[in-house]
Amino acid sequence: MWNTLIVQPISWLLRTLYELTASYGIAIILFTIIMKIVFLPFAMKGKKSMIAVQRLNPKLKELEAKYKNDKEKYNLELQKLYKKEKVNPLSGCLWQLLPFPIIIALFDVVRRPLTNLMRLSGEQIEQIISHPAISESLTAKGINLATAAAQNQIPVANAIHENFDKLIVSLPEVASTLIDIDFTFLGMNLSLTPSFGYLNAYWFLPIISGAMAYVGMQITQKFSGNTTQEQNQQGKMFALMSPIMSVWFGFMWPAAMSVYWIANSLIGIVQDFLLNLYYKKKFDLRDAEKEKQEAAQAQAQAKKKAELSEKHSQDSKMTRSNLSNTSRKKYERLKKQSKQSYNQNKSNAAGEVDNADSDTADDAKGATDDD
Repeated sequence: MWNTLIVQPISWLLRTLYELTASYGIAIILFTIIMKIVFLPFAMKGKKSMIAVQRLNPKLKELEAKYKNDKEKYNLELQKLYKKEKVNPLSGCLWQLLPFPIIIALFDVVRRPLTNLMRLSGEQIEQIISHPAISESLTAKGINLATAAAQNQIPVANAIHENFDKLIVSLPEVASTLIDIDFTFLGMNLSLTPSFGYLNAYWFLPIISGAMAYVGMQITQKFSGNTTQEQNQQGKMFALMSPIMSVWFGFMWPAAMSVYWIANSLIGIVQDFLLNLYYKKKFDLRDAEKEKQEAAQAQAQAKKKAELSEKHSQDSKMTRSNLSNTSRKKYERLKKQSKQSYNQNKSNAAGEVDNADSDTADDAKGATDDD
């Protein structure tokens, strides 16, 4: 499945690019560009997630300072913040792992050009190796003919390039599938592997590859802005690990892989720069719109609060007015009742006086009559 899904499509693409350009180095560079385009949507998702996390750095630093002595509480609050802001800090790293299978598959294609690029069977490879011109060339270079088909296909491919015209005539049955691969690019044979022990032009390819990886990491960190202590440690680790790996594998694998890494780093630097600018502008616009909405909401709430306050004030005035009117009416009613009661009492009192006078007169009259 690995061979069918990954290695064979890459082999077909690299072979097609070589047939179009007739340059192994340019084919590697074009292959790198195509892979960058294929993985661009994933790179955009990863960059978007990374920038989203970076914009939370002020809040992350506040949490870091607040819970510096309580790691468990800090992690809990950190997860709450990520959930609230809908940010996944791991997604930016996950997308960066996708190109690794392509690197491994490309290495297999470069290491075994007879099987992958020329699509030769094991029997056809043995037939080519047994050709006098090929076997003499390999023997002169100290290549073991018994293991050449499985372990040393690159020297066989170079021998085929040197004796291509002879093979076409001598082996017409394989002529249709053979490719005259010239590994030379900028005066260097990209099928060769640089060596620590020999200082030559090949020696600088891994160094340039490591330098480009370092520059790319520095640019990424520069756009990160203020970071937390944990992010600083991770950034320093990746800033060292990526260049070291590029240099190390550059001395372990054919020079074609270093060309791929150099091209990949250069394109990656440009891509990273443009994506940072794009998403910075996009996030700035989103934040400005968010602040505008929040300001509008705050203004609406303040207006609603003022309206409620005004209504409450009017209701209070009306209540006081109603109470005042009620009190006034009640006062007038009580006053009227009091006046009526007073008049009634006065009338009753006058009646009682009249009755008393009448009784007195009657008594006086009775006394006169008695006399």
